[in-house]
Amino acid sequence: MGLGNEQAKAPNLRFSHMGLSVRDVEKMEDFYTRILGFTVTDRGHAGGMDLVFLSRDPADHHQIVLASGRPEQLPANTANPQFGPSINQISFQMGSLADLRDIGARVREYGTTNFFPANHGIAWSIYTHDPEGNNLEFFVDTEWYFPQPFLIPLELDKSDEEIYSLTEKLSKAQPGYEPYTQWRQKIAPRMTTYRASVVSS
Repeated sequence: MGLGNEQAKAPNLRFSHMGLSVRDVEKMEDFYTRILGFTVTDRGHAGGMDLVFLSRDPADHHQIVLASGRPEQLPANTANPQFGPSINQISFQMGSLADLRDIGARVREYGTTNFFPANHGIAWSIYTHDPEGNNLEFFVDTEWYFPQPFLIPLELDKSDEEIYSLTEKLSKAQPGYEPYTQWRQKIAPRMTTYRASVVSS
């Protein structure tokens, strides 16, 4: 699967969600929920950060993650001050564990840094950096939900069946566990689903 082969099949991924590094989590939460209508789906503390998970669609556990730790002052974008260095992560949804392994092989062949496979219970992920150090996540949703954040290493050397079995057992042992479909049905009434208006001619 050489990277220089123009005939190589493109990776099976879909852009999914973003994480924002923020200075004031409460203020940002208020804006995204009260003004933009997002619902808080989970909150917690992990990796030295306070995290707030936000979504407007029950199919997505989170579309935006607010993560504390942004410095008070960051250098301005030298090309255009409209843009700034505040992205915490950019996330892409994969179709299967096979697709996750495929993208993992692609980025490792390219030589990306900070390669870290993670098991969140609700998803299997690979984190790595793009060439300029932006944090990328590639993930596959599982069938199980329990309160987030949660993270243990994902052992990609195990078979799909072993990963599935381990994650199912781990998820069902957590406080607040429920099938992901059930969680989505329960959270849906708290969200306002966007519907485009139809303009009749």
